[in-house]
Amino acid sequence: MEVILYILMAVCLIFGFIKARAGSKGNTDFELIAKTCGALTFICIAILAFYLSNPADDKRSYGLAIIVALVLGMIGDIFLCIDNDAHPERKKLITSVGVLFFFLGHILYMVTFLSLEKLNLYLLPAILVLPLVYLILAKTVLTSSILQNILLMIYYLALNVILVSVINLVIIYGATAYTMILLFASLLFISSDTVLGLSWFAPTIKLPKNNDYYIILSYFAAQCLFGLSIFFI
Repeated sequence: MEVILYILMAVCLIFGFIKARAGSKGNTDFELIAKTCGALTFICIAILAFYLSNPADDKRSYGLAIIVALVLGMIGDIFLCIDNDAHPERKKLITSVGVLFFFLGHILYMVTFLSLEKLNLYLLPAILVLPLVYLILAKTVLTSSILQNILLMIYYLALNVILVSVINLVIIYGATAYTMILLFASLLFISSDTVLGLSWFAPTIKLPKNNDYYIILSYFAAQCLFGLSIFFI
């Protein structure tokens, strides 16, 4: 039954492709359906991985935490994919709620990975890398407001902590299937959010025409890998 996990990953990426294509055609309803189905697929991967792995009691909390984080991501997906043109007076509220659910999912990932092993102290300075990169971008090419910059720096801090906590696991456990899956997932997540942020707040940067495809496919791949990690822990 392990092969079903990889079939579901392929299905999730297909939904991602459909979502991006529907978005490029302005078909927001179909875009929302495709993104929701994709999100449900990566949750199914996590649940099936949890079932197949038959985790010991000390690992069950890991699997459950990842599943909850994926559910939070799915809820965020739904809010961010709502047609804002149909609800212009609620655009900021809808977007803010979607980002909040994503952030809560990131926090859960962060806490989960940090709880596995103590963080090596020499990695602490690395936690500031992404927030500093964002600060440089904010000063040069981004058009976001001061409040948005503060919130996005906090968001990038959470992403950076996830990445550093995963690097910490790579150092402690070595290059196992589990740690490599988490590392690739973290990097895909960061790259997806970075391209998305540039597309929103950096009008002077000319991104590739089909950047929407990369944003959703790298995001779905990251979530699938996080779900798959339950099977390998």
